[in-house]
Amino acid sequence: MAHYDDPKFSYQDYWQPRQYEHRTEVMAINRLLRHRIFSTAADIGGGFGRLTKNISLYSRHTYLIEPSKKLRTEAQEYLHNDRKITFLPGTAQHTSLPDQCLDLVSIVRVFHHIPHLQPVFVEITRILKPGGFLLLEFANSLNFKARIASLITGQPILLIPQEKRSTINIRRQSIPFVNHHPAHINQLLNNYGFRVQKTLSVSNFRSPFLKKLIPIKFMLFLESLFSSLLSVFYFGPSIFILAAKDR
Repeated sequence: MAHYDDPKFSYQDYWQPRQYEHRTEVMAINRLLRHRIFSTAADIGGGFGRLTKNISLYSRHTYLIEPSKKLRTEAQEYLHNDRKITFLPGTAQHTSLPDQCLDLVSIVRVFHHIPHLQPVFVEITRILKPGGFLLLEFANSLNFKARIASLITGQPILLIPQEKRSTINIRRQSIPFVNHHPAHINQLLNNYGFRVQKTLSVSNFRSPFLKKLIPIKFMLFLESLFSSLLSVFYFGPSIFILAAKDR
């Protein structure tokens, strides 16, 4: 995404004060992929390689797909030009990878920039082998705070997201930020031939107040205890799903 090429914005600096969120996402990936080894994988929207490093532990070869030239350059440095990783330009809608070439597709922190997900699922279905796996994350519109706000304001939580624009983190330009309803995500997975294997509720205790009050080790301990249980209620702001491609 071209917005990340802004020279005045550092995505690595953005993540420095967000170690709780980063580590909960690493925990979720490890929990979903444990005991699996894939021949080929792709981290779509891999940015500077923050999670690609983790994904590559479960794959013999990994493609980092990223539209931002600046972030791809940073990823090569961050990942020390790892020979197991190939850095390619591309988007979630157009990766330019061959048909049915992957055993695993990971797409984390990407859906919240995409209001309309059907083209993304078309592309994922095209590049993923039958029997392959999809690890996805989405910003959850049905999270606990959103439900409380809905009760107070009387405004319903929409099944289909409305695009919003924000300039909080990116200078000069605005980019879309959308939350997706779990029912809509599950419907898309079903429509495109995916069967959900496991769901996790992630970053459940994300709060500036809690992060100042509670040591991060204890917050991560709570996360490890409750991420599976709270997924039943789609409690957290971030939902991770591992799904298998049946066709």
